[in-house]
Formats: sequence, C-alpha cells, structure tokens
Amino acid sequence: QQFTTGAGDDINPAIARDGTIAFSLRAFDSDIWRLPVNPATGSMTGAPQPVSKTTRVESRGAWSPDGKLMAFNSDRRGEMNIWIRKLESGVERQLTTGTGGDYQANWSPNQATVAFFSARAGNSDIWTADVATGKLTQLTQDRAMDTNPFYSPDGKQIAFMSDRLGRLEAWVMSADGSNQRSVSDLRAGGHFIRWTDDGEYFLFRAESGTQVQTMKVRVGDGIAERLRDVASGAHMSWSPKRDLIMDVRGHRTLLAYPLAGEPVKVFEFPESQVRIDYPVWSPDGMWLLFDRAAPRGGDIWLLKGAPKQ
Repeated sequence: QQFTTGAGDDINPAIARDGTIAFSLRAFDSDIWRLPVNPATGSMTGAPQPVSKTTRVESRGAWSPDGKLMAFNSDRRGEMNIWIRKLESGVERQLTTGTGGDYQANWSPNQATVAFFSARAGNSDIWTADVATGKLTQLTQDRAMDTNPFYSPDGKQIAFMSDRLGRLEAWVMSADGSNQRSVSDLRAGGHFIRWTDDGEYFLFRAESGTQVQTMKVRVGDGIAERLRDVASGAHMSWSPKRDLIMDVRGHRTLLAYPLAGEPVKVFEFPESQVRIDYPVWSPDGMWLLFDRAAPRGGDIWLLKGAPKQ
C-alpha cells in the first residue's frame, strides 16, 4: 500500500509500535536540460542547455510528436502537476491541478491528449488530460500500481506497467481504458516502454536476477526476443529509428548503445553529485531532453495513522 506521494526520495523508514512511521525525505532540485546529439551515433555535438530552470522540481520532459512542445511535471505551485512549454518561445501553461502527484507525461500521436500516472484518486493509476481543455479521464482503477503510460503509434492503445499480478510487468489497453491485459512475463522494470513503428512490439527493460536485459516483446502474443544488455536500463530511451539506446549509468553518465558494438560515452556533468535522469530523444533524433538534479539537503518526517499490516 502506498503511503506517500510527491517529489524527492522517501528513505530509511522506521516503524514505531503505535504504527507511526519516521522517514527521511532526500530532496533534489531538478531542472530539464537538452543536449544536441548526432542522430546516427548519439554522440554530443554541442554543449548542454537548460530548458527549464527553477528552484523547484521540473522533471521527465516529453517531446510532442511535432517537436515543438514539451510536457513535463513540475511542483512549482506546490503540487506535482503536468505543464506544457512551447520550446521556441518558452511560454508555459499548467495542464493539470490537484494533489496526488502527476508524473511522466506522454503525448498521443495527434497531440490532443497527454497520458500520465497519478495517485490523485488515492492509488497510482493511468490518466489522460485533454490538451485543449484540461479535462481529465481516469483509465485504470486497479488497487495495484499502474505507471509509465506510452501511446501506440496509431494512438489506439496505451502501454503501461503494472504490478497487479504480483510483480511489475508490461500491460496494454485501448486508449479509452478498455481491454486491459498483461503482455509480458519477464519482470519488467525501469521507466520507459517504447513501441516499434508498426505497433507490433514493445521495447523495454527486464530483470533476471541481478542482470538487466533489454527485451522486444510482441504485443499480440507476448513472444519475447532478447536484445543487447545495457548498463542500467532504468532510464533508457530508444532513438527514433530504434537503432540506438540512450542509457544512464549510475544516475550520472549518458551512454549511447548501438544494437551491436561498444557503447559511446556521451556526457556527464563535472560535479560528482549532479544526477542525470530520464533522457528522451527528440522526434528528429537531434536532441536529448534529460533531468539535471542536484541535492539540496533533506528533512525528517513522521507519518501517523498508517494502517497496521
């Protein structure tokens, strides 16, 4: 059962006899940056640039299909919600409001809706927001954790991750939330699922013991093919042509992996405590969006009234 939501890492919990939970909140200031890269190799072609820079948490940028807009989550007004930014002008507007934490926006192919996951109804579920009106639709209502939605190329389906069968696996549903079904039996992980252009396969990270595997799974019948291994895979992103994997090693170093051959070190910040997370290729393959996170201390919290197990 999920007790906390919001930005930062909730760590080191300790439970008292009366059910009170003490835990540490390790906080980061996170901004979204972009890095120019060679679409054929993933290597950097210029210096990184800040896209959004605040004293709050701005995270998990998502390119619109036309490459002109970025959806992202931000807590600049106190709650973690979805925002949209025009990349050329820098004009921003808030798409969602409310509590519970809205994370990991993903655009529909026609740019009419943005899918995300949120605990705004008390549990982590998949939601969509109409880009023009902000109208919200809840797509999943299972008591399990549903996260990381990604639209199919034709916009008719949404892939997501769920632990409703006891462990995290890749699932798919129709774009209106109907026909939910499990696709994988591989112990899925990480934050990204990617579709092949024909909509026939998922590409995602799976775990086998201590080994990270990159898997290609056919949506129709779940038949899996193992691709190359990567250093982490938790934050990996596929290039538009699906021939390169951008990964982050140790929340610090961007690496570009061809499907065969040695990886290329792309970039890391000189400051050892600065993290890089959630790299995402632009539709034209010329840029990467990523999080730049720096620690800003932490706090001790008490959670009273947690249900006794």
